Parts: sequence; C-alpha cells; structure tokens
Amino acid sequence: MPTPFPSASNRLYFVPVTPDDFSELLGLYNSNPDYMEYAFGNRTVTLETVEQDHKDNLAFPDSYSVMLREQCSDALVGISQFILRNPRDEQAWLGLIMLDHHYQGKGYAREFLDILIDWYAENGYSSLHLAVLEKNQVVIPIYEKLGFSVYEERVTPKLGRVICMKYEIGTGGEI
Repeated sequence: MPTPFPSASNRLYFVPVTPDDFSELLGLYNSNPDYMEYAFGNRTVTLETVEQDHKDNLAFPDSYSVMLREQCSDALVGISQFILRNPRDEQAWLGLIMLDHHYQGKGYAREFLDILIDWYAENGYSSLHLAVLEKNQVVIPIYEKLGFSVYEERVTPKLGRVICMKYEIGTGGEI
C-alpha cells in the first residue's frame, strides 16, 4: 500500500477529482483546443467527454485523478491522471498532466512533477513512464528538459502513434 499522495506543494494543493468537478474541468479541457483535437477528435469537448476520460483513467487499479489548485487563489490550474502500475507493462505511468492555458509556462507542471516523482521514489518505484501523442510532439523537448527520454514508439487503436518516454527515478535528482 503506497503512502498517501501529498496534499500540497509550494504553490499548489491537490484534490481528488469527483463527479461534482466535471463542469469546472470542462473549461480546463476546452482551454486546450489543440490537445482536445489530438486526443478526442474535436477542438472542444462535452461534459460527457470529461466524465468518460475520468472513468477511463479510474478503470485501472491504483489510479489517481487529481485537480491542481493554486493555493493563493483556489483557482483550478490543472489536472493530472497517474497510475502506480499499468497492467500492460507493470510500470508507473503519468497518463495526463494538463494545465489551463492561462497557467502554462509558469512552472506549475514542473512543480507537480517534482512532487509526483518524489512520491513514486518514496514508494519504491525506479521509473515513471508517459506517452506523447504524435500530433503533440511539441511537448517532447519540454519532457526531455525535465529528464525524460524517448524509449519506444507505438501505434494504438485509439490514439494512433505515441512516443513513450521514461524518467529514471533516483538518477537525476530533482527534475
């Protein structure tokens, strides 16, 4: 059993997503029209899409879906979905980190990833994996700057070509 996920970082606090949050999350999702098109085929999505995305994530055992909120204002900064062990490969995976477009480029994603990686390390994990959609390759250099490296490319029925990346926990210190 893992230790509880941290409740906060320097500027953020983390709250598990509940169905009551879907309407607020809809605005966050739709503030990222390029990603919505890549992931869901439309530049804007519906409340049902947000709900289904949440259900899909929680279908995995030991999965988490948390909202990232700014401590000073309570504003919704982003959402993250992650799992302890992907049943396909038994590895820890970051399924999603998405920030409202107003909060991008301000270090919030890095702050969250620092907390996430520290938590995985505390619970004995040696790596964290993620996949980048082929159409969203612009984020690959960002992840590489944070210490992730490409290790594989795959084709999936739902998302098409994805680039798999891995962060080796304990080898690079803080990201």
